[in-house]
Amino acid sequence: MSQTTQQERAAAESVLTASGASLQVRDLRIKYGDVEAVKGISFSIRPGEFLTLLGPSGCGKTTTLRCIAGLEAPSGGSITLDDTVIASEQKQLPPEKRGINMVFQSYAVWPHMTVEKNVGYGLKGLDRKEVAARVGEVLSLVGLDPYAKRFGTELSGGQQQRVALARAIVTRPKLLLFDEPLSNLDAGLREQMRFELLELQRTVGITSVYVTHDQTEAMSMSDRVVLMRDGEIEQLDVPREIYRRPATEFAATFIGRANLIRAELADDAHVAVGDNVRIRSAEAYGGAGTGVFAVFRSENVVLGAPALECENQWSGIVERVSFLGRHLDVALRLPGGVIRAEVRSDAAVESGDVVDIGVRAHDVHFVPVAK
Repeated sequence: MSQTTQQERAAAESVLTASGASLQVRDLRIKYGDVEAVKGISFSIRPGEFLTLLGPSGCGKTTTLRCIAGLEAPSGGSITLDDTVIASEQKQLPPEKRGINMVFQSYAVWPHMTVEKNVGYGLKGLDRKEVAARVGEVLSLVGLDPYAKRFGTELSGGQQQRVALARAIVTRPKLLLFDEPLSNLDAGLREQMRFELLELQRTVGITSVYVTHDQTEAMSMSDRVVLMRDGEIEQLDVPREIYRRPATEFAATFIGRANLIRAELADDAHVAVGDNVRIRSAEAYGGAGTGVFAVFRSENVVLGAPALECENQWSGIVERVSFLGRHLDVALRLPGGVIRAEVRSDAAVESGDVVDIGVRAHDVHFVPVAK
């Protein structure tokens, strides 16, 4: 399913009757005894949007997803799908009446049923011709029409995942939920399925909420990302902004590889100073004496002559050089600690070298020191 054909798009339009629903989560709280797993979070999803809940284990992302699905009850706040409140402390609409489907980490493909029986299982009660038409459409959409008569035990992991996707969209849900659906696949197949899943979502236009701890999945697939930590939202933004302009120390370190230098702002709101390292940002931040972390990415660090063209210039010692194929991972000792740089794999740099180090002010971002 590398490209979506016009025929597949036409099939998708007949599978879905709408472009997706809107979702509002307001001050959602979920408690288990004295433990508050979700601590009053709020976010909204536009019709047709692909939104990802990202964070480490135990941050509350799967609990939030299960509450949207109706598998957990909120302790406070509300969840509204289009104009209908589907969950609150006073009201809990049953899962089967929400118009929501979920794709789980385990594919839940019944081995004793054929692919077409698996996909059409949720269409019981409809006319037989209608069931056959819908099943045929979604199997074509996910590239499984040649496998319609095969049983679950005769499918690869990727094919079983496509069966789960087809089964989730064939009933025309308002909202589609994904609970780490690719975690059981090997690395190569996971990358392929990321593109296929996103292409399918874009084609059919179902509003989708995706849960993962994998930042690559979140950054490559999402319209927006909700980064969670300890039951709270750390940052909500488009992937590019979370990566380039993290809001907190946690956001900076969880997404990608970031260098952090602890410092205090000088009288110039663009400059921070810490441990004999002075660092300038293109962005003004706070008042003099404010404690900050200066954040910049390892790929934004340049060495040698190009460093002399940067607003931030230091001299450092190469502590370690690791060959990673496409680039070298270089550990550099500054007066204030060690930073990392990604440079071309053919760069002439060796352990023990004293090198000029540079970072553009445009690539430096200040975040507050957590209290």
